[in-house]
Amino acid sequence: MLDFEANIYGFRATKKLMRQLEPELLKEMNTKIRSDLTPVVMRAKMLTPTSYPLSRWRTPANPYSRPSYSPYGRRWDYGRLEWDTTEARRQIVLRQRSRRTKRSVNRTLWQLQSNNPANAVFELMGRGKSKVNMVGNVSRKHPGDGRVLYRAWDQMGADKIEGRVVATIRRYEKEFNRRLDAAGGP
Repeated sequence: MLDFEANIYGFRATKKLMRQLEPELLKEMNTKIRSDLTPVVMRAKMLTPTSYPLSRWRTPANPYSRPSYSPYGRRWDYGRLEWDTTEARRQIVLRQRSRRTKRSVNRTLWQLQSNNPANAVFELMGRGKSKVNMVGNVSRKHPGDGRVLYRAWDQMGADKIEGRVVATIRRYEKEFNRRLDAAGGP
């Protein structure tokens, strides 16, 4: 199980004040953090398979086949899962998050994600127990908990990157406090 988390308390309030009083400092900090995380994005794009993860992972052979229904009653279009390496790589992105996810106490500051449905399925397929042949074949051909994003995070040195991001936040927080003290106040 992959677990990486850095707890930074009071960052939201600090960021809000920085946005109001020193927006250029906040922009500079975000640029530095993005530059620290960009190599992980590039590595994830390199780890995306250039060919089909499985030999039959294509558009359905029968173009007249009907889409199946999801457990939620919506139609599931098979075309969403068509493998396209260019699209899969293009849709691996780094996002700065501001909102808290449902049922979570924590907020994610930065998030590496894949917006491509086929790549997301490839990344997470086989994490649970499944008797479906396709899941077993992908798990044998591409073993591991994560095949693209998680693997890129590990290969690029998760602990070192996390440490650099936290150090960057602390450094800019100190600079912000120094500027506030220099400006004077009550």
